[in-house]
Amino acid sequence: MRMLQSILLATDFRPASQDAVRATIRLSSAFGSRVTLLHALETVSISPAAQQHEHRHAEAALREVAGELAAQKVAVAGSLIVAGPAADTIVRQAGEIDADLVVIGAGEMSQSDQFPVGAVAAGVLERASQPVLAVRPGEPLPKFRKILCPVDQSGASARGVRNAVHLARVFGGEIVILTVVPPLSWLAAVVEIGQFADARTEHEIKWRDEFEKFIQGIDLENAAVTREVRFGSAHEQIVAAAQEHQADVLLMGATGRTGLVRVLLGSTTRRVLKKLPCSLLVLKEEEVVEELFEEDFSTINLVMGEAQELMAAGAYPAALTRFRQVLGRNPFHLAALEGLAEAHKKVGRRHEAEFYQHRADKLRQTWK
Repeated sequence: MRMLQSILLATDFRPASQDAVRATIRLSSAFGSRVTLLHALETVSISPAAQQHEHRHAEAALREVAGELAAQKVAVAGSLIVAGPAADTIVRQAGEIDADLVVIGAGEMSQSDQFPVGAVAAGVLERASQPVLAVRPGEPLPKFRKILCPVDQSGASARGVRNAVHLARVFGGEIVILTVVPPLSWLAAVVEIGQFADARTEHEIKWRDEFEKFIQGIDLENAAVTREVRFGSAHEQIVAAAQEHQADVLLMGATGRTGLVRVLLGSTTRRVLKKLPCSLLVLKEEEVVEELFEEDFSTINLVMGEAQELMAAGAYPAALTRFRQVLGRNPFHLAALEGLAEAHKKVGRRHEAEFYQHRADKLRQTWK
Protein backbone atom coordinates (compact mmCIF):
# COMPACT_ATOMS: atom_id res chain seq x y z
CA MET A 1 0.00 0.00 0.00
CA ARG A 2 1.35 3.42 -1.00
CA MET A 3 0.56 6.16 1.51
CA LEU A 4 2.85 9.10 0.74
CA GLN A 5 5.93 6.93 1.08
CA SER A 6 7.98 9.13 -1.25
CA ILE A 7 7.84 12.92 -1.62
CA LEU A 8 9.85 14.89 -4.18
CA LEU A 9 10.54 18.40 -2.87
CA ALA A 10 11.63 20.69 -5.69
CA THR A 11 13.33 23.87 -4.50
CA ASP A 12 14.90 26.96 -6.02
CA PHE A 13 15.80 28.29 -2.54
CA ARG A 14 13.49 31.31 -2.82
CA PRO A 15 11.01 32.25 -0.05
CA ALA A 16 8.19 30.20 -1.58
CA SER A 17 10.44 27.13 -1.48
CA GLN A 18 10.98 27.66 2.24
CA ASP A 19 7.23 27.48 2.81
CA ALA A 20 7.23 24.31 0.68
CA VAL A 21 9.85 22.86 3.05
CA ARG A 22 7.54 23.53 6.01
CA ALA A 23 4.65 21.82 4.25
CA THR A 24 6.85 18.83 3.43
CA ILE A 25 7.94 18.50 7.06
CA ARG A 26 4.33 18.50 8.16
CA LEU A 27 3.32 15.82 5.66
CA SER A 28 6.35 13.59 6.09
CA SER A 29 6.13 13.76 9.89
CA ALA A 30 2.54 12.53 9.75
CA PHE A 31 3.01 9.85 7.11
CA GLY A 32 6.62 8.77 7.70
CA SER A 33 7.55 9.73 4.13
CA ARG A 34 11.01 9.71 2.61
CA VAL A 35 11.90 13.03 0.98
CA THR A 36 14.09 13.52 -2.07
CA LEU A 37 15.38 17.05 -2.61
CA LEU A 38 15.75 18.39 -6.14
CA HIS A 39 17.17 21.58 -7.60
CA ALA A 40 16.87 22.10 -11.35
CA LEU A 41 19.93 23.95 -12.63
CA GLU A 42 19.19 26.16 -15.62
CA THR A 43 22.44 26.26 -17.68
CA VAL A 44 21.35 27.43 -21.12
CA SER A 45 22.68 31.00 -21.04
CA ILE A 46 25.56 30.84 -18.56
CA SER A 47 29.25 30.04 -18.99
CA PRO A 48 30.91 26.82 -17.72
CA ALA A 49 32.55 28.78 -14.88
CA ALA A 50 29.20 30.24 -13.88
CA GLN A 51 27.68 26.75 -14.04
CA GLN A 52 30.27 25.44 -11.59
CA HIS A 53 29.60 28.35 -9.26
CA GLU A 54 25.84 27.76 -9.40
CA HIS A 55 26.36 24.04 -8.79
CA ARG A 56 28.48 24.67 -5.68
CA HIS A 57 25.91 27.17 -4.39
CA ALA A 58 23.12 24.66 -4.97
CA GLU A 59 25.03 21.90 -3.16
CA ALA A 60 25.50 24.11 -0.11
CA ALA A 61 21.86 25.22 -0.15
CA LEU A 62 20.60 21.63 -0.46
CA ARG A 63 22.77 20.56 2.47
CA GLU A 64 21.13 23.31 4.52
CA VAL A 65 17.63 22.16 3.54
CA ALA A 66 18.55 18.52 4.25
CA GLY A 67 19.82 19.55 7.66
CA GLU A 68 16.55 21.36 8.39
CA LEU A 69 14.59 18.23 7.49
CA ALA A 70 16.88 15.96 9.49
CA ALA A 71 16.50 18.21 12.53
CA GLN A 72 12.76 17.47 12.35
CA LYS A 73 13.45 13.70 12.09
CA VAL A 74 12.42 13.61 8.43
CA ALA A 75 14.10 10.86 6.39
CA VAL A 76 16.01 12.38 3.45
CA ALA A 77 16.39 9.82 0.65
CA GLY A 78 18.80 11.96 -1.35
CA SER A 79 19.61 15.34 -2.87
CA LEU A 80 19.72 15.88 -6.63
CA ILE A 81 21.04 18.70 -8.79
CA VAL A 82 19.96 18.15 -12.38
CA ALA A 83 20.67 20.45 -15.32
CA GLY A 84 17.77 21.32 -17.58
CA PRO A 85 14.53 23.29 -17.86
CA ALA A 86 13.00 23.37 -14.38
CA ALA A 87 9.48 22.08 -15.02
CA ASP A 88 10.62 19.30 -17.37
CA THR A 89 13.36 18.26 -14.95
CA ILE A 90 10.99 18.09 -11.98
CA VAL A 91 8.40 16.05 -13.89
CA ARG A 92 11.05 13.64 -15.19
CA GLN A 93 12.70 13.12 -11.80
CA ALA A 94 9.33 12.57 -10.13
CA GLY A 95 8.76 9.68 -12.51
CA GLU A 96 12.26 8.27 -12.10
CA ILE A 97 12.06 8.04 -8.30
CA ASP A 98 8.40 6.96 -8.41
CA ALA A 99 7.32 9.83 -6.16
CA ASP A 100 3.87 9.70 -4.56
CA LEU A 101 3.69 13.49 -4.32
CA VAL A 102 5.56 16.48 -5.73
CA VAL A 103 5.85 19.57 -3.50
CA ILE A 104 6.88 22.86 -5.07
CA GLY A 105 6.66 26.57 -4.31
CA ALA A 106 3.84 28.16 -6.30
CA GLY A 107 5.83 31.28 -7.18
CA GLU A 108 6.69 34.61 -5.63
CA MET A 109 4.38 37.18 -4.10
CA SER A 110 3.67 40.31 -6.12
CA GLN A 111 2.50 43.79 -5.16
CA SER A 112 -1.01 43.17 -6.50
CA ASP A 113 -3.83 41.41 -4.70
CA GLN A 114 -3.81 38.64 -7.28
CA PHE A 115 -1.34 35.76 -7.10
CA PRO A 116 -0.78 34.08 -10.46
CA VAL A 117 1.07 30.77 -10.20
CA GLY A 118 4.61 30.91 -11.57
CA ALA A 119 5.51 29.35 -14.91
CA VAL A 120 7.53 26.49 -13.41
CA ALA A 121 4.84 25.50 -10.91
CA ALA A 122 2.15 25.74 -13.60
CA GLY A 123 4.21 23.50 -15.88
CA VAL A 124 4.65 20.89 -13.15
CA LEU A 125 0.97 21.02 -12.21
CA GLU A 126 0.01 20.46 -15.83
CA ARG A 127 2.46 17.76 -16.85
CA ALA A 128 3.25 15.67 -13.77
CA SER A 129 1.38 12.38 -13.52
CA GLN A 130 1.69 12.45 -9.72
CA PRO A 131 -0.35 14.61 -7.34
CA VAL A 132 1.28 18.03 -6.96
CA LEU A 133 1.13 20.38 -3.97
CA ALA A 134 1.91 23.95 -5.03
CA VAL A 135 2.60 25.93 -1.86
CA ARG A 136 1.53 29.56 -2.00
CA PRO A 137 4.03 31.73 -0.10
CA GLY A 138 2.95 33.56 3.03
CA GLU A 139 -0.17 32.97 5.07
CA PRO A 140 -2.05 30.78 5.35
CA LEU A 141 0.52 27.98 5.43
CA PRO A 142 -0.82 24.61 4.26
CA LYS A 143 -1.63 22.81 7.50
CA PHE A 144 -4.64 20.87 6.13
CA ARG A 145 -6.81 22.31 8.89
CA LYS A 146 -9.29 23.97 6.50
CA ILE A 147 -9.57 22.20 3.15
CA LEU A 148 -11.76 23.56 0.36
CA CYS A 149 -12.75 20.80 -2.04
CA PRO A 150 -14.69 22.01 -5.11
CA VAL A 151 -16.64 19.30 -6.93
CA ASP A 152 -18.67 19.00 -10.11
CA GLN A 153 -19.93 15.49 -9.38
CA SER A 154 -17.28 13.98 -11.69
CA GLY A 155 -14.95 11.07 -10.98
CA ALA A 156 -12.01 13.46 -10.65
CA SER A 157 -13.76 15.49 -7.97
CA ALA A 158 -14.81 12.30 -6.14
CA ARG A 159 -11.11 11.42 -5.84
CA GLY A 160 -10.57 14.90 -4.48
CA VAL A 161 -13.17 14.49 -1.73
CA ARG A 162 -11.83 11.07 -0.69
CA ASN A 163 -8.34 12.47 -0.37
CA ALA A 164 -9.60 15.52 1.50
CA VAL A 165 -11.34 13.22 3.98
CA HIS A 166 -8.20 11.15 4.57
CA LEU A 167 -6.05 14.25 5.08
CA ALA A 168 -8.61 15.84 7.38
CA ARG A 169 -8.71 12.70 9.52
CA VAL A 170 -4.92 12.72 9.89
CA PHE A 171 -4.56 16.43 10.63
CA GLY A 172 -7.83 17.01 12.46
CA GLY A 173 -8.99 19.38 9.74
CA GLU A 174 -12.32 20.59 8.41
CA ILE A 175 -13.56 20.20 4.84
CA VAL A 176 -15.82 22.47 2.84
CA ILE A 177 -17.24 20.58 -0.13
CA LEU A 178 -18.29 23.18 -2.66
CA THR A 179 -20.34 22.81 -5.80
CA VAL A 180 -20.99 25.73 -8.15
CA VAL A 181 -24.16 25.73 -10.24
CA PRO A 182 -23.00 27.18 -13.57
CA PRO A 183 -24.98 29.82 -15.40
CA LEU A 184 -27.02 28.29 -18.18
CA SER A 185 -28.66 29.98 -21.10
CA TRP A 186 -32.42 29.66 -21.49
CA LEU A 187 -32.05 27.54 -24.64
CA ALA A 188 -29.45 25.18 -23.09
CA ALA A 189 -31.66 24.74 -20.04
CA VAL A 190 -34.61 23.77 -22.24
CA VAL A 191 -32.46 21.23 -24.09
CA GLU A 192 -31.11 19.73 -20.86
CA ILE A 193 -34.35 19.60 -18.89
CA GLY A 194 -36.67 18.96 -21.82
CA GLN A 195 -39.34 21.46 -20.83
CA PHE A 196 -40.10 25.08 -21.54
CA ALA A 197 -41.36 26.55 -18.27
CA ASP A 198 -38.95 27.24 -15.38
CA ALA A 199 -36.07 25.55 -17.22
CA ARG A 200 -33.35 27.38 -15.28
CA THR A 201 -34.95 26.58 -11.94
CA GLU A 202 -35.21 22.93 -12.90
CA HIS A 203 -31.56 22.99 -13.94
CA GLU A 204 -30.58 24.23 -10.47
CA ILE A 205 -32.75 21.63 -8.76
CA LYS A 206 -31.23 18.88 -10.88
CA TRP A 207 -27.70 20.05 -10.03
CA ARG A 208 -28.49 20.10 -6.29
CA ASP A 209 -29.98 16.59 -6.49
CA GLU A 210 -26.89 15.29 -8.28
CA PHE A 211 -24.71 16.96 -5.64
CA GLU A 212 -26.59 15.22 -2.81
CA LYS A 213 -26.35 11.83 -4.54
CA PHE A 214 -22.66 12.45 -5.15
CA ILE A 215 -22.04 13.22 -1.46
CA GLN A 216 -24.01 10.15 -0.35
CA GLY A 217 -21.67 7.95 -2.38
CA ILE A 218 -18.60 9.00 -0.37
CA ASP A 219 -17.64 7.87 3.14
CA LEU A 220 -17.52 11.03 5.27
CA GLU A 221 -17.49 9.27 8.64
CA ASN A 222 -15.25 10.81 11.31
CA ALA A 223 -14.67 13.93 9.20
CA ALA A 224 -15.86 17.47 9.89
CA VAL A 225 -17.62 18.35 6.63
CA THR A 226 -19.63 21.37 5.48
CA ARG A 227 -21.53 21.38 2.20
CA GLU A 228 -21.97 24.56 0.19
CA VAL A 229 -23.77 25.41 -3.05
CA ARG A 230 -22.92 28.59 -4.96
CA PHE A 231 -24.00 30.04 -8.28
CA GLY A 232 -21.97 31.61 -11.07
CA SER A 233 -18.58 31.14 -12.67
CA ALA A 234 -16.83 28.14 -11.11
CA HIS A 235 -13.32 29.60 -10.80
CA GLU A 236 -14.59 32.93 -9.43
CA GLN A 237 -16.73 31.22 -6.80
CA ILE A 238 -13.92 28.84 -5.82
CA VAL A 239 -11.53 31.72 -5.21
CA ALA A 240 -14.20 33.65 -3.28
CA ALA A 241 -15.08 30.62 -1.13
CA ALA A 242 -11.42 29.94 -0.32
CA GLN A 243 -10.98 33.51 0.85
CA GLU A 244 -14.21 33.61 2.85
CA HIS A 245 -13.55 30.28 4.59
CA GLN A 246 -9.84 31.13 5.06
CA ALA A 247 -8.90 27.80 3.52
CA ASP A 248 -5.25 26.82 3.80
CA VAL A 249 -5.44 24.17 1.06
CA LEU A 250 -7.50 23.99 -2.10
CA LEU A 251 -7.83 20.39 -3.28
CA MET A 252 -8.95 19.81 -6.88
CA GLY A 253 -9.11 17.04 -9.44
CA ALA A 254 -7.23 17.68 -12.67
CA THR A 255 -10.13 17.01 -15.01
CA GLY A 256 -13.83 17.58 -14.61
CA ARG A 257 -17.37 17.24 -15.84
CA THR A 258 -17.11 19.60 -18.79
CA GLY A 259 -14.33 17.71 -20.56
CA LEU A 260 -12.61 20.99 -21.47
CA VAL A 261 -9.16 19.58 -20.83
CA ARG A 262 -5.82 20.72 -22.18
CA VAL A 263 -3.28 17.95 -21.60
CA LEU A 264 -4.22 16.96 -18.02
CA LEU A 265 -5.30 20.16 -16.34
CA GLY A 266 -9.01 21.01 -16.31
CA SER A 267 -10.18 24.42 -17.48
CA THR A 268 -11.53 25.51 -14.09
CA THR A 269 -8.28 24.56 -12.33
CA ARG A 270 -6.35 26.46 -14.98
CA ARG A 271 -8.36 29.61 -14.31
CA VAL A 272 -7.89 29.26 -10.55
CA LEU A 273 -4.12 29.29 -11.13
CA LYS A 274 -4.40 32.90 -12.31
CA LYS A 275 -5.54 34.05 -8.86
CA LEU A 276 -4.52 31.35 -6.40
CA PRO A 277 -6.08 32.11 -2.98
CA CYS A 278 -4.09 29.50 -1.00
CA SER A 279 -1.92 26.44 -1.53
CA LEU A 280 -3.22 24.05 -4.17
CA LEU A 281 -3.16 20.25 -4.22
CA VAL A 282 -3.99 18.92 -7.69
CA LEU A 283 -4.78 15.24 -8.14
CA LYS A 284 -4.38 13.29 -11.34
CA GLU A 285 -5.42 9.70 -11.92
CA GLU A 286 -4.42 8.22 -8.56
CA GLU A 287 -5.16 8.92 -4.92
CA VAL A 288 -2.59 10.90 -2.98
CA VAL A 289 -3.58 9.00 0.17
CA GLU A 290 -5.02 5.53 -0.17
CA GLU A 291 -7.90 4.43 2.00
CA LEU A 292 -7.52 1.73 4.61
CA PHE A 293 -10.04 -0.97 3.90
CA GLU A 294 -11.76 -3.25 6.39
CA GLU A 295 -9.31 -6.10 5.80
CA ASP A 296 -6.42 -3.70 6.52
CA PHE A 297 -7.93 -2.76 9.88
CA SER A 298 -8.42 -6.44 10.74
CA THR A 299 -4.81 -7.28 9.86
CA ILE A 300 -3.48 -4.25 11.72
CA ASN A 301 -5.42 -5.12 14.87
CA LEU A 302 -4.22 -8.73 14.72
CA VAL A 303 -0.54 -7.85 14.19
CA MET A 304 -0.71 -5.08 16.78
CA GLY A 305 -2.07 -7.54 19.33
CA GLU A 306 0.78 -9.94 18.58
CA ALA A 307 3.32 -7.13 18.98
CA GLN A 308 1.94 -6.17 22.39
CA GLU A 309 1.99 -9.79 23.55
CA LEU A 310 5.60 -10.11 22.45
CA MET A 311 6.50 -6.94 24.34
CA ALA A 312 4.86 -8.30 27.49
CA ALA A 313 6.82 -11.55 27.07
CA GLY A 314 10.12 -9.67 26.65
CA ALA A 315 10.56 -10.80 23.02
CA TYR A 316 11.59 -7.32 21.88
CA PRO A 317 13.24 -8.14 18.50
CA ALA A 318 10.15 -10.07 17.38
CA ALA A 319 7.94 -7.23 18.62
CA LEU A 320 9.96 -4.78 16.52
CA THR A 321 9.12 -6.81 13.41
CA ARG A 322 5.41 -6.80 14.21
CA PHE A 323 5.32 -3.05 14.90
CA ARG A 324 7.03 -2.43 11.54
CA GLN A 325 4.43 -4.59 9.82
CA VAL A 326 1.71 -2.40 11.30
CA LEU A 327 3.42 0.77 10.03
CA GLY A 328 3.80 -0.85 6.62
CA ARG A 329 0.00 -0.78 6.34
CA ASN A 330 -0.64 2.41 8.27
CA PRO A 331 2.38 4.77 8.61
CA PHE A 332 0.53 7.03 11.07
CA HIS A 333 -0.48 4.33 13.57
CA LEU A 334 0.36 6.12 16.82
CA ALA A 335 0.46 3.04 19.08
CA ALA A 336 2.82 1.26 16.67
CA LEU A 337 5.17 4.24 16.61
CA GLU A 338 5.23 4.38 20.40
CA GLY A 339 5.66 0.60 20.50
CA LEU A 340 8.69 0.84 18.22
CA ALA A 341 10.15 3.55 20.42
CA GLU A 342 9.72 1.41 23.55
CA ALA A 343 11.03 -1.77 21.88
CA HIS A 344 14.15 0.00 20.59
CA LYS A 345 14.68 1.41 24.06
CA LYS A 346 14.47 -2.09 25.55
CA VAL A 347 17.16 -3.44 23.19
CA GLY A 348 19.45 -0.47 23.81
CA ARG A 349 18.99 1.41 20.54
CA ARG A 350 18.67 4.90 21.94
CA HIS A 351 18.81 6.85 18.67
CA GLU A 352 16.15 4.69 17.02
CA ALA A 353 13.97 4.99 20.13
CA GLU A 354 14.25 8.79 20.06
CA PHE A 355 13.47 8.84 16.32
CA TYR A 356 10.20 6.90 16.63
CA GLN A 357 9.17 8.71 19.80
CA HIS A 358 9.69 12.03 18.02
CA ARG A 359 7.52 10.85 15.12
CA ALA A 360 4.83 9.77 17.57
CA ASP A 361 4.96 13.13 19.35
CA LYS A 362 4.75 15.04 16.05
CA LEU A 363 1.78 12.96 14.95
CA ARG A 364 0.00 13.57 18.23
CA GLN A 365 0.57 17.33 17.80
CA THR A 366 -1.15 17.29 14.39
CA TRP A 367 -4.26 15.89 16.05
CA LYS A 368 -4.52 18.67 18.63
